[in-house]
Amino acid sequence: MRYIHCAYGAWSFLVEVETGFVREVCYGGERLAVAIYSAVRAPDWGTYPVALSDLRWGETWCSWWSQAEGAPFGWKTEVKVDGDGFQMSIDGAPSETFQTCRTGLCLLHPLSVCGTEVMVRHVDGSEERSAFPTLVAPHQPFMEMAGLRYTAPSGVTVDIALEGEVFETEDQRNWSDASFKTYCHRLGDGRPYTIEAGQRVRQEVRIRCQGEPTVSAPSGEAEATLPALSVWLDTPTVDALLALREAGASRVATDAPDVLSLAAEAGVAVDLRLPLDTLARLKPLAAPAEGSTLWLVSDRWGAEAQEAVRRLRQEWQPLGWELGYGSSANFAELNRSRPPRGMFHWLATAANPQVHTFDAWSILQNAESFADIGATMRSFAGEAGLCLGPLRFESIFTGDDPRADSPLAAAYLLLAVASIARGGFQRVIAGTASQLLNEASPVGAVVRDWLRASPQTVRYAVRGELRTLQFMGAQETRAYVVNLSPQEVEGIPPFTFREEA
Repeated sequence: MRYIHCAYGAWSFLVEVETGFVREVCYGGERLAVAIYSAVRAPDWGTYPVALSDLRWGETWCSWWSQAEGAPFGWKTEVKVDGDGFQMSIDGAPSETFQTCRTGLCLLHPLSVCGTEVMVRHVDGSEERSAFPTLVAPHQPFMEMAGLRYTAPSGVTVDIALEGEVFETEDQRNWSDASFKTYCHRLGDGRPYTIEAGQRVRQEVRIRCQGEPTVSAPSGEAEATLPALSVWLDTPTVDALLALREAGASRVATDAPDVLSLAAEAGVAVDLRLPLDTLARLKPLAAPAEGSTLWLVSDRWGAEAQEAVRRLRQEWQPLGWELGYGSSANFAELNRSRPPRGMFHWLATAANPQVHTFDAWSILQNAESFADIGATMRSFAGEAGLCLGPLRFESIFTGDDPRADSPLAAAYLLLAVASIARGGFQRVIAGTASQLLNEASPVGAVVRDWLRASPQTVRYAVRGELRTLQFMGAQETRAYVVNLSPQEVEGIPPFTFREEA
């Protein structure tokens, strides 16, 4: 991936040549935007690929033409920094009438603004005092937006103006993204909506700052207790279960009830994840080993889930099961439809880093979200234990991903587990049996190292674009350095990691 770097005074940003993403909008040491980009979303929320042409740039500016592939919409983008600050605009019109769930600009705010007070400017000219949420907000914290103003952690005053549409902000940690997203077009206006042939779409984001910018790089250190690991059983045989136990894996996860007899033979505890409809048809089965958990998987708490819990308590729990409740794909569903306290031994959320973006840079950045997800779950979990999982690398939209067993996926797992530990999760479902049993697997190598070392705690440190991780146990300590940057740093290639001696 190639990037164009533009700067003026304390201002700087990068343009991703292949995608047109504007990344890392900074004012001195203050990171103001993770990314700003224009997207064309299909009626089913799919994202149309974009082809760029007529790319031009100078020291302080960049412009290009974008054409959505699959939608009749093209637009010109201009972005620059100067004495008035940062400015990005899009201007285009469809050649044919088409329907879309979103066409226009999105701005990703960094998690460094969590808890920061903000003045929201509304489209009717009024202003409202609010704050970027600390815990994950289940619904949009800011609506009807024309701009916002806040004081950044460094003390710099940041003013963002939004033009050409009505904007809203959502908390993307609900989908395990490490950002808040300010996006165009009100969701409440209905979706999809229609853009007529020839209708001009012009939108603009302007950012101005007051105050002296800092130049210090981000730093910090934290230590946390590691969660117990449950491996997803994608090779359901007795031999595989025995090999997993020999490697040190004492738990497996599955959505296949017929695996239970095999797990009982191997003496392995099981996380059995079953949706409501499957549970309704299934006769109660005995837990294969102590500590096995039966997970009711549902994205909406209601009368049907309540009745399922009654049955589980009467028929399954006496057979040795701990009871858990979890979402099928994202934290958003659990956060927006929370079960009552005291109903379960465990609460879980599934996650993957590729809901909204699919590039390596975003994937590694998104690992930061789990600490806040865990804190939010703890706020409504009562005495229930917390589980993160299944944590899958692949997008639920695109399916198979050749990077799912690569150094990138291993680097993401390292960062994610450290963040999950900082979130206070006691369990994590991550990795697969086939990876763990494959000597050539980068993800499997990391998991095997953990199992051999039996680490109890992780120490996480920030050094600019590097993240240092120490997994410390009674047997030994495993140390890694992950490079979140698109450039080689200290001999570590972009978006990968190095194990330290």
